[in-house]
Amino acid sequence: MLLSPPRFAWHYKYWQRQTAGYLRTYEKNNKLPNNEMVGYVINDKHPKSIRVACDRYMWVMRYKKAFRFTKKIWAHDEHSECRIGDVVRVQPLGYRMGPWKTYVLVRVLHREPRDDELAPRGSEKRNLLLSDATAAGSMASDRVE
Repeated sequence: MLLSPPRFAWHYKYWQRQTAGYLRTYEKNNKLPNNEMVGYVINDKHPKSIRVACDRYMWVMRYKKAFRFTKKIWAHDEHSECRIGDVVRVQPLGYRMGPWKTYVLVRVLHREPRDDELAPRGSEKRNLLLSDATAAGSMASDRVE
């Protein structure tokens, strides 16, 4: 029996397949207002912003089957509390924040279990790398003088 290779990076399609039934029953049992959506965070690399993949299930009469449609949206995360893999509830802002952000985070429904809870978000990692690079650049310029 062949084993599949280990996963090195988290991908939203994997999460989508694992939680499809759970999210469908959640949306059926907890009637959300028409404009609110449930999805999972697929990108947290920007400060105060998250990219959320929201699934919509539509019954197609011709094939007598439910099809999944995924919509990826940008949402405002004021306190930068979400990480990749978290299941969140978002609602439209009513206006845009910048050219893309039109939704706001309502609440985190499920946090993805992590090995290191204190690990920085994608945006924080980027800022740390930038600060290290500028510090190294300033040290190099001090040595030249």
